[in-house]
Amino acid sequence: VFPHMGSMSNETSPLSKTQWKAIDARVKRVDEDRWISSRFAPEIYRNALIALYALAYELARVRLAVTEETLGAIRFQWWRDALSEIEAEQAPRAHDVCLALYEEIACQRLKVGALQKLIDGYQAAFEAEDRAREPEAWLAAVAASVLAGAHGWGTEIQQVAPAYAAARRSETKAFGPHVAPAPKPIRPAIAHFRLRKFYCDGRNPNPITKRLCIMKAMNTGEV
Repeated sequence: VFPHMGSMSNETSPLSKTQWKAIDARVKRVDEDRWISSRFAPEIYRNALIALYALAYELARVRLAVTEETLGAIRFQWWRDALSEIEAEQAPRAHDVCLALYEEIACQRLKVGALQKLIDGYQAAFEAEDRAREPEAWLAAVAASVLAGAHGWGTEIQQVAPAYAAARRSETKAFGPHVAPAPKPIRPAIAHFRLRKFYCDGRNPNPITKRLCIMKAMNTGEV
């Protein structure tokens, strides 16, 4: 199934459509903004985005499960080890997100090093008890890299991603930086940033309003 992963191809069955749908539904439930944007990605890349966002959810919710730093470190290390095992061509752990990541890493749509850096970012935010330190920009950068190689919009992602996240958490009323339109190939990774115009006004748009807003961002690149 995944020839370049060597012996692994005979040991692990790919996730079924039902399992992928379950992960997709989970991301839709917990991270609707990014999920809507991902609908605009070419189908071949959509699972990679969903696997990435599912991992981000697992990492972000550590702070909801535990408060003690040692217990948090154990959870983050579990994911770090799971990725290292995939990189070493060992059988992936029996967790649907691990299996999803395995498939997308095998297809070279996700890179282990980038995902390890994501874990580092969430752990640093957890230990600092500061959600502003969550790696929003890196998450968006990884998503953008799934869709396009060199896109020239890295600085803008670093500027806009934290502003979107802070507005979404209701930590600020500021819209944040105005940036040049995003390149078309990476828009499915960042179009939801446009929703900050609602969040900074203290509004929580319904799913239809979100879709219309994100669609406009897809068409114009203005986030």
